[in-house]
Amino acid sequence: MRKFLIAAAALASLLALGTVAQGNVVTSPQGQVQSMTAAHSPAKAGKGTNVSITLSIDCPGKQCQAAPAPLGKASPVTKTVVHLPKGMKFGYKAFVKCNPAKLAAQGVKGCPGKSKVGKGNLTADGRPVVETPVNGSVTAFNGTYSGGKPRYLLYVIPELSSPIVLVGSLSGTTLTIPVPLIPTLPGQPNATLTKFFIKTGGKTKKGKKKINYLTNPKKCTKAGFAWKFDFTYENGESLSPTDTVACKK
Repeated sequence: MRKFLIAAAALASLLALGTVAQGNVVTSPQGQVQSMTAAHSPAKAGKGTNVSITLSIDCPGKQCQAAPAPLGKASPVTKTVVHLPKGMKFGYKAFVKCNPAKLAAQGVKGCPGKSKVGKGNLTADGRPVVETPVNGSVTAFNGTYSGGKPRYLLYVIPELSSPIVLVGSLSGTTLTIPVPLIPTLPGQPNATLTKFFIKTGGKTKKGKKKINYLTNPKKCTKAGFAWKFDFTYENGESLSPTDTVACKK
C-alpha cells in the first residue's frame, strides 16, 4: 500500500483524445467521468489572487478497468498537465524555495516556512484492498529550480502510507507533474485518485515591494480566465476538462 496515494499528483497530462463532451465535465467512451473546477479569489484582472482547483473522477456503474478491478472503479491517471490562463504571472523567483530532497527526508520541517504556497486534500480508491475511501492532506511548496525551470512541490500525507513528495515542473503557463502508477498488492488493480483539492497563492516581500505568487492576467475578456487539464489514464483513454473563471476589469 505504500505510496499508493502518490496519485495525488494528478495535477496535469498530454493533449487528450476520446473526449465526447466539452466543458468542466467530460466523459470517455468507456464511461469515465472527469471534472475540474477553477476559482480565483479575487478574480480581478491584474490583481494578485489565490487559485482553488477541484478535480474528481468517477466511473458510475461501468467496468473502466479490466477485472479484477471492481465495477465502478475509475482508471488511474498516468500523467497530468495543467494549462493555466494565458497571461497569468508568477512570483516564484522572489519566494523562498524548498529543496524536494529535504522535503522528502524531513517532511514540512525540511522546508522554510515562507516557501509554503498552498494547502489541500484528496481522496483515493484502493479497492478491493481497501473498501472505504482513503483520505489525505496536501501541502504545496515553491520548489528549487531544475534545468532552469521552477518547480512546484506537493507533499502528500495519506492515511495509510508514508508521506510522498510530488515534483511538478513549470514552463510558461504549463505545469507538468509526473504520475507513476501506484500498486496496492500483487495481482490487484492500482490505486485511483478520485478527488483532489488545492488552494495556491500567497504574498512575499522583496525590500518594501509586495510580490504575489500568482497574479491574474492583465486583460479580462468576455470569455474570462481559461483553464485546461489534460489527463491520460492507465486504460489508454484521455480526457481534457476545461473551465472558465468569470473575471472583473
